[in-house]
Amino acid sequence: MFPLPDVKKQVSWRTWGYRWRSSDTFILSSMSMALFTDEMLFAFMVPLLPYIFENRLGLDTSLTQRLTSIFLVEGALISIVSSPFIGNIADRASSKKTLLLVLLVLTLISVLCLSITTSLAWLFIGRFFQCIVSNALFIVGMATMAENIGSEHMGKIAGLTSTLTSAGTCSGPVIAGFLFGTGGYWTAWAGAALFLVVDIIMRLLMIEKQQKRRDTACRDLNGSPCAEENRHSSETEPLLGGDMSSATEEIGGWRFYVCLFRQPRFMAGIVCYFVFALFIASFESTIAMRVRYAFDWGVFPIGLLFASIQGPGMILAPLVGSLKDRVGSRVPTTIGFISLAPFLWVLGVAGDERFPWATLGNRGKIIYGVCTTMIGCFMCFLMGVGTMEATRTVDELEDLYPGIFGPYGGYSRAVAVTNMSWMSGLLVGPILAGFMVERFGYLELQCVLAVTSLLASVNAALNLSSASPQKEECDSDFGTDEP
Repeated sequence: MFPLPDVKKQVSWRTWGYRWRSSDTFILSSMSMALFTDEMLFAFMVPLLPYIFENRLGLDTSLTQRLTSIFLVEGALISIVSSPFIGNIADRASSKKTLLLVLLVLTLISVLCLSITTSLAWLFIGRFFQCIVSNALFIVGMATMAENIGSEHMGKIAGLTSTLTSAGTCSGPVIAGFLFGTGGYWTAWAGAALFLVVDIIMRLLMIEKQQKRRDTACRDLNGSPCAEENRHSSETEPLLGGDMSSATEEIGGWRFYVCLFRQPRFMAGIVCYFVFALFIASFESTIAMRVRYAFDWGVFPIGLLFASIQGPGMILAPLVGSLKDRVGSRVPTTIGFISLAPFLWVLGVAGDERFPWATLGNRGKIIYGVCTTMIGCFMCFLMGVGTMEATRTVDELEDLYPGIFGPYGGYSRAVAVTNMSWMSGLLVGPILAGFMVERFGYLELQCVLAVTSLLASVNAALNLSSASPQKEECDSDFGTDEP
């Protein structure tokens, strides 16, 4: 028989710039730009909303705050509801590049529609579609990085994503305010459109890698297959729902989610991600009022406090992500939750008259500032835990049962679930914080958060992964009878 030609070499020879266009660096740069732009645009409208409501829509000034809150809550609710549908569609797409390109074009259209609207109803309709497309960009972008870079590097990817998310969220209002102040309303929107045009160009240049992982069975450390091609159905029933005729039968719909939620590490990652978002939302909804009441601080000190919480993550997240790729997420996440608990409690004590040692002179202010900084540092250990556990759970199941999630895998649906848990935490956080502060007090809220952190540390220690996939035997987490 004649040897088959090397298709990859032919493609690289015929395609201009194949080497750098399909490189990990360019793919990561393209996805990083997309995620940054996505987060930047999500927060871009915040400083423009008063002008839009009062000048373009002609509404009364007294309605601005209420409409702004509704506008922001709409985004979180839409993200939660739309995530499973987006994940299902994304996992059925043969080319993530094409899907990303379509989403970016739709984002550009939604931005243009939002900029020209003069109707309140159409403003919220435009926001509805923008939120769906933005949520899809995040889910598909994370799945694309996991598929092309490899889930074994998910710690570094999650760390980079956390940095980009923080940078985009922080820079969005700044860029919008600067452009609005410099050139006016249309200049601000032109800047947003320019970011999207650059994104579209990078997506056109990007070349996806061939995915070989789904076509090969998992192999153990000695190179031999760790799962037989045909397993008895009784071995897969407890894991995959009990109604499959063979281990290679594709599962979809609600059975996909049942399969994932039966994995302890996946459930633990989802819970940890929810608690992490709960903490952030609680801080954002209470810190400003707390320090204004306890220390009589103004806007600038409050801004510094928020920077002390978000700043460490932008610097330390990639380093923590590299650590998690080497040792797994169990130890770092457990340490993070345990370390947060005492600082959460002290945060409530600072400025509380029931604790004179924490209120004398400027002591309360110093203690509060130190606590927010330390909380920002230790929260870095929580970043990316949901996404890491989700993608690695999908990898383990697909390695054991090749083709179980279809020809294009289950990354997007798994990431969609983690996104739902994150957005749920952002919704529950302000509700819990508002209820606790109004009914009991700020210290009591911080005590609840501290206890929650300790409980989350137990969950992480018992259920999260303790080593990277390359160092684990494939069958160890699934209760098989093989040695």
